[in-house]
Amino acid sequence: MKFIKSLLAIGCAVAVMASYSAMAASCCVKAKAKGKDCDHKCCVDARKAKKTCDSCQKEATCCDKAIAKGEDCAHKCCIDAAKEKKVCEKCNPDKKKE
Repeated sequence: MKFIKSLLAIGCAVAVMASYSAMAASCCVKAKAKGKDCDHKCCVDARKAKKTCDSCQKEATCCDKAIAKGEDCAHKCCIDAAKEKKVCEKCNPDKKKE
């Protein structure tokens, strides 16, 4: 019984860690911070359709959604980060720090 509980606890911990890693900045957000557009074919096609890329942005952030619309994110934290040519760490947390 203890073994089953241990496996369940480990499984839950892995699921939580995986959900945090999915929140890392996408390729589009990183490219936008550098003043460019992402050149992945899937992202280019998604931008043309005014959508987020299903393969690169499984959990799209506010910045991903704004990029898909062809706009800049309106959050103050994102605007400040963009001025410094950085990715907003509040809205796009780095998975290495999690």
